[in-house]
Amino acid sequence: MLLVAAATLAACTRRKPTSAAAGPPPDVAPALGLVAIEPLSADVAHPETLHLDVQPLVAEARGQLRAAGLFAGMAPDAGTVPVARVRVEFSLEEVVTEKKTAARAATRLRIDTRPADGAAVHWNEDVQAASETVFETGSPVNRNAVFQKLVSRTIHDLLAAYVVRQKAWTGQAPAVHLMATDDARETRLEAIRAIGARRIESEAPMLLRLLSDDDEDLRDAALGALVEMRDRRAVNELGKSRSLRDVREMRKILDAIATLGGDDAVAYLSFVADAHEDEEIRKMAKEAGVRLQRRADAEKAAAGK
Repeated sequence: MLLVAAATLAACTRRKPTSAAAGPPPDVAPALGLVAIEPLSADVAHPETLHLDVQPLVAEARGQLRAAGLFAGMAPDAGTVPVARVRVEFSLEEVVTEKKTAARAATRLRIDTRPADGAAVHWNEDVQAASETVFETGSPVNRNAVFQKLVSRTIHDLLAAYVVRQKAWTGQAPAVHLMATDDARETRLEAIRAIGARRIESEAPMLLRLLSDDDEDLRDAALGALVEMRDRRAVNELGKSRSLRDVREMRKILDAIATLGGDDAVAYLSFVADAHEDEEIRKMAKEAGVRLQRRADAEKAAAGK
């Protein structure tokens, strides 16, 4: 029996950047509320003979999340703590050929916190997975048991991935560092985002090295984290690692450099605004320089009050 699961690992709701003055918002763990699992459809070919028991699936999912230790108890005892609601929907399909039969499940996991502003955005989730198990056509197989196991395993895998990602936001710095250097690309990206939002400054050297990584998504995530941390060392690294001739990369970094600010940022933007061969880039650099100066003036005025 072969199980193949492919999940979309990026949460649909992304974090909003925090301001340098305010710092990252407090991260309150929600309580675990309703866990609901609902079949959207039975096997489209043989709906009359397929009946899954969702109660064991609910118990398994609830037990897995409680064992992870992420949530602040259960909702009835939560008091003023926000509540996380877990909903899973799945549909089933059986495809039969002369030699092989494929049992397939399409599964969607959604986790929402209430009230909407009661917990950090990273606690929310909306991912989907397609999974399949294959067996010999005509073999004495209990179809209900096959589909039950398939859906159970898929839900378990989706929740396991969710738990891993949450540990980037709740774990200690050494554990987050290990995630940021993990072989799993999506785990690395989530850990890097968490490092920036949590301002884990001990990871700044690693982020600076990633600014020249071959993987564009890792480069961009590292830059976003350094901007959130307001680490101005990134300006020099960007000047060394990004070619002025790479117009696409230049479009991405100019605003980041303006946000970081400092004398190096002023010098870099001024140089690009005067000397770059592309008119659009010159204009973008000039506008970024104006924004940088405006923000610097506002900060000086605020400090003088």
